Amino acid sequence: MNSAMEAPSLRRLAWSLVTALSMASCGGGGSSDGMSTGFASDAQPQTAAAPVISAEAKDAAAKVAAGGGEHAKAVAAALASFQAFRADRIQQVIVFGDSLSDVGTYKVGSIAQAGGGKFTTNPGPIWPETVGALLGTSVRPFRQGFGGQSQIAIPLGTGFAMGGARVSQQPGIGCNPDPVGACTAALTFPVAQQIGDYLDIHGQRFNRTQMVFVFAGSNDLFFQLDRYAHGLQTAAETQAAVVQAAVDLVGQLRRIVDHGATRVAVLTVPDLADTIAGRKLPLAIAANLSAWVTDFNLTLTAGIGGGVKVIDTYAEFKQVVADPQRFGVSTLNLPACDLETIAEGSGQPLEDASSLFCSPLTLVELNAPFQYFYADTEHPTTLGHLIIARFVLTEMYRQGLI
Repeated sequence: MNSAMEAPSLRRLAWSLVTALSMASCGGGGSSDGMSTGFASDAQPQTAAAPVISAEAKDAAAKVAAGGGEHAKAVAAALASFQAFRADRIQQVIVFGDSLSDVGTYKVGSIAQAGGGKFTTNPGPIWPETVGALLGTSVRPFRQGFGGQSQIAIPLGTGFAMGGARVSQQPGIGCNPDPVGACTAALTFPVAQQIGDYLDIHGQRFNRTQMVFVFAGSNDLFFQLDRYAHGLQTAAETQAAVVQAAVDLVGQLRRIVDHGATRVAVLTVPDLADTIAGRKLPLAIAANLSAWVTDFNLTLTAGIGGGVKVIDTYAEFKQVVADPQRFGVSTLNLPACDLETIAEGSGQPLEDASSLFCSPLTLVELNAPFQYFYADTEHPTTLGHLIIARFVLTEMYRQGLI
């Protein structure tokens, strides 16, 4: 692909998606969770006329396809499936995982009042929101809360991913457990519990009209890295714990397939040593972290078997690091959010300041969400999530999921 064409189109799309998805959320069509999407009539019965795509969603789709090639083919396939109104078309996008896929679990109370709620340059869309919009549906949080308290936000919400979540264990990152182990801050329900929540409310079944994504493992790596760095376990013990987390994730993927899902994709963990936080680590620890990420991904991909597609975000992020300008990224080494201001406003230590609290008022510059790759030291910006969404949609097309 011509990089001179791709970078500007990605930046324009990032702007477009913020506008299009914001407008779509105010009206213009139904969705599988009862929320509007910008795609009209996707909840109509099978005998209804083919649904009409809103002008906002058309504009976003056009810019996703602007670079041509397989990106354009993927968008065309997604829109054709939606408009054909086939019985087996994707009608729901379901996401399990962590902060990289969290569409607003913690968008409550003072966090929402500050203009935050997602781990990015708010209010920019997270990648599942963009993929969902281009498939004619919406991804909204199933559960919301903070401080150890939560409630089901949208009973048919399909965004189960939760910031801080590990694969199968508590505490997650940011849980801040009390003496009996209950979280007092972030909820961090592990992926295993997220899947259990889905099954409990949907009669223990997935179905053929759903696209199920799982993107998890980063927090298991960070959790084990912290224990290693503080001398609580050896390098060998850390590696073993990371591999076990990958084995656990394989088990959760089999659980999804065994309960009827026919479209399932797992995203590999990016090299966390390439993040801003990772680049600040001592070289030896960073090298270990990179090796443990590889161990996790190899164990995961070797174990999943049939019925699950692999979307190699590890490889895609490596391409961004190698040639950021091709993706429209101006910097990989600085956060788009002013973390000092966020720390002061949220009462967090600077090292814990998160893009969860990031809003247009706490950006380092106005255009940062559309030029920087990282919102804080670990999480992608609006542009970063666009890069993920574009890659995911293209891989769905390549692998026959749409």
